Amino acid sequence: MLPYFPFGDRFNDKMGTRPISESEPLVEVDGHYQTETDLKRRLLGEYINYYYQAQPGHETAQWDVLALILQNLVRFSPGQFSLTTNGNRWQWHNALLNETTDFIFDDASTLPHDPLDWVGRQVQEDLVLLAGNDARLVAGQLCFGNGWCLDEKIGLPFWDIHAPITPIVEPMMQAAQTLMTRLPVGRPVWRLNWSVKVTDQLDMTNRHTPALDRLLADTLPTLTPATIGEKLFIRIERQTLTRLPRSGAVLFGIHTYQNLLAHEAANPERAAGMKRVFETTPAAMIAYKSMAGFLPTLLTYLEMQAKPAP
Repeated sequence: MLPYFPFGDRFNDKMGTRPISESEPLVEVDGHYQTETDLKRRLLGEYINYYYQAQPGHETAQWDVLALILQNLVRFSPGQFSLTTNGNRWQWHNALLNETTDFIFDDASTLPHDPLDWVGRQVQEDLVLLAGNDARLVAGQLCFGNGWCLDEKIGLPFWDIHAPITPIVEPMMQAAQTLMTRLPVGRPVWRLNWSVKVTDQLDMTNRHTPALDRLLADTLPTLTPATIGEKLFIRIERQTLTRLPRSGAVLFGIHTYQNLLAHEAANPERAAGMKRVFETTPAAMIAYKSMAGFLPTLLTYLEMQAKPAP
């Protein structure tokens, strides 16, 4: 089952942010760690300039991210990660990947990759840096993007990143922009985003959009209440926002979780929650999420699953 389930009484058009408490990790390590970090490294090895980009002048922010993430991993997974520091000389050990890295903090020449790119290879999350009063996207390692990529967003301010903004999401975007302006250091927040897909492919960045559109078109005729549970996937993003201490930039982290619809809907309460949310989601949002073609069948299926067994 998914570790997070953002389906309750009805569709929520608010941002839905919550504080990350001292007892909660900023980055999460789960049973897919090895598979997903291996995939990130393979993608970066094949298309480094597509999956990682950085504008000059934000090196301090990159080191802020590196320090924050390494310290967080050690704190919440001490058996898997260790960090030894002697002044600016740091040694990192990742037992899950069987790697040890010695480097000098704030000296990028001592790392095999840029600090943001290197630390992004240690976690399952996508990592994006936003800086300035307009929350401009200045750097990112984005391997598992859902319908977007760095090529089209790097250098853009927050509002233009999401352009064209449809009326249905405009209030949420305004709230997000206000939040990033006011977000204090030491008070990170998180929220959930959901979608329904015809594949559990993690990398849904724009270079795959034509193929994914064809897959959706080919799959639609095969979807019936009897088959849809085995052909659709619930995709959840745990999104975090953290103000960085030295640079003042904001780290946007995205951890993607996925599960087969049938596995989630096997729980009648979860099936009922999804049905309530999907049937109250505005038509414009359903279209935005590319769900219009299968929504009636999906609702019929979820209604069947929500009924307790006799």
